[in-house]
Formats: sequence, structure tokens, C-alpha cells
Amino acid sequence: MTALADKTRPAGFTSRFHPVAEHSYTLPAHYYYDPEVAEREREEIWFKNWLLAGYLADLQNPGDYITTRILDQFVFVIRGKDMNLRAYYNVCMHRGHVLLEGKGNAKMITCPFHAWTYDDKGALKAAGNAENVADFDHADFSLVPVQVEEFLHMAFVNLDPNASSLASRAGDLADMVNGVLPNLSELKYVRRDTYELRANWKLMGDQLECYHCPVIHPQVMGGEDSYLDLSFDSQEHGIWSVDISWGNDEVIEKIRNVLPFDIGPESMVQNVYIWFLFPNLIVMTHHGPPNFKVAQIMPTAIDNMIRHIDHFVLNDPPTEYELAQMDNHMNTAVPQDRESIEKQMVGIRSKGYTQGRLMVDAEHSWRSEHGVHFFDDLVWHALNGDSYEVDDQKSVVG
Repeated sequence: MTALADKTRPAGFTSRFHPVAEHSYTLPAHYYYDPEVAEREREEIWFKNWLLAGYLADLQNPGDYITTRILDQFVFVIRGKDMNLRAYYNVCMHRGHVLLEGKGNAKMITCPFHAWTYDDKGALKAAGNAENVADFDHADFSLVPVQVEEFLHMAFVNLDPNASSLASRAGDLADMVNGVLPNLSELKYVRRDTYELRANWKLMGDQLECYHCPVIHPQVMGGEDSYLDLSFDSQEHGIWSVDISWGNDEVIEKIRNVLPFDIGPESMVQNVYIWFLFPNLIVMTHHGPPNFKVAQIMPTAIDNMIRHIDHFVLNDPPTEYELAQMDNHMNTAVPQDRESIEKQMVGIRSKGYTQGRLMVDAEHSWRSEHGVHFFDDLVWHALNGDSYEVDDQKSVVG
């Protein structure tokens, strides 16, 4: 495979990113700001992977629909009269107007521009004045389908018509989440928090390590009053991973009076679980009452992204303990991560930096950055296949 035509690649630079985590450097710095890299990601990552579209709670009845956006591609998902989910590009086949916005219920899908009307199977059923147009065939103007799949009470879409199913690639992820949260189906969506980060989207995936935790999140780990042990058990499985920070209810009871938030009279969630699904989804559960957070990112520019965090808890409206748990994450951990990611983006653009070293130890301890390599290697493989530039691979790109 030939090298990417990356305009900002330093002259004479050879990447030392390695397929083996223990020997690998980071992704090259220009991968985070090169327009050619971003364009390749668009086609090979964003348009070929399973991405969250929304929640099945909004798709319970025939005609229920949700809309989503993948970069500049608009898609909607609809529950058919036969109760099957279907997804289509959200564009009228007449002159390209967007068909649906937001979420709602539509027995028929009618374009707001010229009232062309489609059924839930994407067939054009009505086009005004069609009877007077030569050789007009309704069958020529069906909506273009998109792959859709139900997974973990969510609807996912994939713009690649040849992509293998999400269940076949990440079924064990669903099993593990349901094992940790057996009452997941009872949790209710109560809040969405949205914020922007002035950084390349991959820097969020590069957070899959806890080397930074005692430094950036001392209230959580590494201090006398921290409520988690120095632990970060990472497991990688194809296109998903899980990171577990172990807790101890006895320890929590001893420091309950100095916890950053009141976890309530008892904690059903003993450990912190962070699951990652490539390329952009992180689902989490934290100490406290049963909770589930769904965080997704989407790039809005090479050096900018938007992140949504959807909160699920047992009660609607949330109890004071559930609110405290959500607020602690959003008001403490998120600003800490945000500041470090944005400053990292500034530094990566420095002419004095081309590539760093991943700190991966043989034990894959809590300080090891093998989780970062897991994410970065998925990115590398999507863009470059099995070709690496390191000399000992005998397969130099370019």
C-alpha cells in the first residue's frame, strides 16, 4: 500500500508506530492535523463503521423515526408497520431536500419542498403531476437504504452496504454490559450534556489509559482521599475494549464523608467500567446508584469536535444522588480531560514535535498505554492496512 499523500508530513520522516504495543511510538503528529488524513478518515472510518443513531425508546411504534448526521451525510431510522427497523439517506430523490428533522412519528414520509411522499419501505408513493411527465416511473425514485441494527437498546447505522453486522463484531460487548448492569433496560434517559473541544477527534480515543489519572483526576485515583484504587484493567476485543477501575465498598464507607459527591445509602455499582466501541462511542457506569452514560464524539473540523453525553438512571426525575453523580462527572472529570486534550492539540502542532513514545509495560499495568495503542492501531489499519513504516517490519510505506 502506498503512503498517504499527507501534505504536512515532515520531509524525511519515517513513522515508528508499531503493530506491537510494547514497541510502538504514538501516531505521527501530522495525523492529527493533515487534511489528507482527515479526508481518508472520512471514507475509511466514518463511512465504514457502525455509529450510534439513537435509542430504541424513541422507536417503539410504527412510524416512529429518529434522524442523525455522520459528517455531511444525513440519515433517518424508522420503525416500519411490520415493526422492523429501516434506515435511509435523509434526502428526497426529487431535488435533494432533507426529508425529516429531529424525531417523531410519520405514517408516510413527505418531503416539505414538493410533497413527494414515500412509505416506510422507501418506495415513492406520490409525486405531484407525475402522470403528466413522460416516462416517469415511481420505482426509479425509491429512497437509498442504509444498514441499521439494534444493539444494547440503541439503533446503529453503517453507510457501508457491505459491512458485517455489529452483533458479529461486538456481540460480547453487549453481553458484558448486560452482565454488569442487569437492569439496563429499566434505566431512563434523563439528560444530555453537550460540549465542544478544540482538538482533533482522535485525542478523545487516545484517552484510553489511566497513566494520567492521578495527575489529572486526583479526586478519583492516586490520593489518600481518592475513591478508586490504582487500577485500570484493560481488555481489548476486536473493535471494542473495556477498562475497569476496581473499587471497594469498605474503602468507600471509610471515606464517604470526603467523597466529591454523595453516592446515596448504598452503591449497586462497585467498579467503574468504561467500554469503547470504535470509532467514537464510549459507554460508562460509575460508582453510585445504577447509571449508564453514553458518550459519542463527532469531528466538526480537523481540530474541533463535539461530544454528547447522554445520562441514564433509574428514576425520572432523577433523585438527588443520581443528579449528584451526573454533575460530578460533568463538572469535575470532564473539564479536567477537556483542558488536557485541548492543550495537547496545541502542542502536537509544534514544529518541535513529530512523534512520541507510548509507555506500554509488559504487565499492562494501570499506568500502561496499551489501550491508546489499541485505538491508534485501529485508526492506522483503517488508513494503511497491514503496512507499517518501522524498519523491522520489512514493509516500509512509501
